[in-house]
Amino acid sequence: MERKIDSERRALLKAAALAGTAGAVSGVPLVSYVVSPGLKKGLGTWVDFGRVENVEARGVRMLAYKLMVKDGWMVLPRQGVVWARTDADGKLTIFSSICTHLGCAVRWQGETKTFECPCHSARFDADGRPIAGPPTEPLAVLEHKVENGNLQVFLFT
Repeated sequence: MERKIDSERRALLKAAALAGTAGAVSGVPLVSYVVSPGLKKGLGTWVDFGRVENVEARGVRMLAYKLMVKDGWMVLPRQGVVWARTDADGKLTIFSSICTHLGCAVRWQGETKTFECPCHSARFDADGRPIAGPPTEPLAVLEHKVENGNLQVFLFT
């Protein structure tokens, strides 16, 4: 009688071990599929701003964008602006419109030739360097390229 109980116990333990292994093997991919989108950070994307010759020669121009961004399981619209500056040599620089102090949107003031943040009276010169107010870091310069005559800017999403 005792042998029969031992063999039944072994069979039960084997079945439980096999069921647990099968659950773990099939459960890990399932859990990672469900959880991973929520853990992923936005990487970034190239945004096309159209013909590069439309960017003002020797000046600063606001360029607006709208795009769809995947945030976890949802795809949401995002819009914003960047600032394109072309200097006398024709060199193009793209600045983020986000103030480095608290993330407010900066605006170009053509009269003073400065970027100004309305939140805390911060000002940046035409090269994006802070010249007044609380910011200590310059405006971010964004990576850009010209492909097939179109200006493309890399934006973190």
